[in-house]
Amino acid sequence: MRRVLLVGALALVFAASPVRAANVLFGIAEGVAEQASFGEMQDKYQPLADYLGRVLKNKVTLESSQNIPSAMANLQKGRFDLMFCRPSNVSGKAIRDNKYQLVAMAKGDFAASFIARKDHAFKKPEDVLSKIIALPEESSLMAKAGLATLRDMGGKPKPEQLRYTRYQEAVNFMLEMKFADVGIVAPAQAKAWEKKGGVIFFKSKKLPYWSIIASPKMSKGDVEKMQKALIEMESSDEGKKILAKIGVKGWVPGKAQEYVEMLSWLGM
Repeated sequence: MRRVLLVGALALVFAASPVRAANVLFGIAEGVAEQASFGEMQDKYQPLADYLGRVLKNKVTLESSQNIPSAMANLQKGRFDLMFCRPSNVSGKAIRDNKYQLVAMAKGDFAASFIARKDHAFKKPEDVLSKIIALPEESSLMAKAGLATLRDMGGKPKPEQLRYTRYQEAVNFMLEMKFADVGIVAPAQAKAWEKKGGVIFFKSKKLPYWSIIASPKMSKGDVEKMQKALIEMESSDEGKKILAKIGVKGWVPGKAQEYVEMLSWLGM
């Protein structure tokens, strides 16, 4: 009888105790603009994972990938509890289609840059509509934003005018070698082009930047705690080191609706 009472008492204790949540799975998607290995990406984002783990009082496990279709499939399945998305269309689709929550957006201006050689003869943006255009791969955010910008200008380049390439660095190279007249790239490659004497001729409209998103299963309280901690990173030495390591200036709350509106503009 005593044994039965003891087992019953233990069952009541465990039932009354809070159950610790499973580890938090943190997906990282940098996209094809980056060429870091899996190990390099894991090392790069581990301090951020540890930082968020302390905020959540839980272990945050990293899973890094440059395979965007795979990352999007995992978001659709709800597999990731958190995700840091470099291509902001990935965040937008997860927010719109899978009810992910925007935790925070990286600081900075983000747009598709139309670059040209220093000796270009363009007078106005519309002049590029008849030219040979180099772009990152067709499914990339920069390619889609560039073509949406041309569409808004009233033009649609013919397929034979478009030169797609996997890595954005190759867009710069194609302009250097005169394989194309204009290129469409992200801000980092545009700056690299300018340093070599090239020209940023014009840009698309401003786009929502990189972000951290959270599963709809994550509590609003946890999302708010993470957002506050991310925004405060600029105020501590540890936070500044983490920001420098991942290449982010800082964080702002951002607006989820801007990501959804961007998808409509891109026709996605």
